[in-house]
Amino acid sequence: MATIDDEEAMFETLDPVPSEIATAISDGLNAFNESAQIRREAFAIVWRENGRLAGGITASVSFSVLFIGNLWVEKSLRLSGIGRKLMAAAEEEGRRRAAVVACVDTLSTQAPDFYPKLGYVEFGRVSGYAGGRPVDRIWFQKEFSAAT
Repeated sequence: MATIDDEEAMFETLDPVPSEIATAISDGLNAFNESAQIRREAFAIVWRENGRLAGGITASVSFSVLFIGNLWVEKSLRLSGIGRKLMAAAEEEGRRRAAVVACVDTLSTQAPDFYPKLGYVEFGRVSGYAGGRPVDRIWFQKEFSAAT
């Protein structure tokens, strides 16, 4: 086990986080997980209209779980069904990569009613504050059946 000599080591807070630091931390964790045979397969699915990016979703599959990262649809196209299509495409890709369940989180100020309409069930919630008003982070999951 490594020891820290206070005269030679220090903690440093970085804000904003430099991309090379975020990459180094992610690469280190990924290397550790791969040594434990926990692989993470990241992917993105995008929606283009007339050649320009109009929406997209980032996700990954690890230990048979599809983790939805970010879902974004251009403001003028929201409520048009694109978000639903992106989620369906990510779920399909997750199942193709052997996922048996999907997880996603959102804020109470974002889309908490969207995910239950797609069959997701809330399994966790943490309350906090932003700008003096209450905001919850909500976690949802959806189990894939053989028929989905």
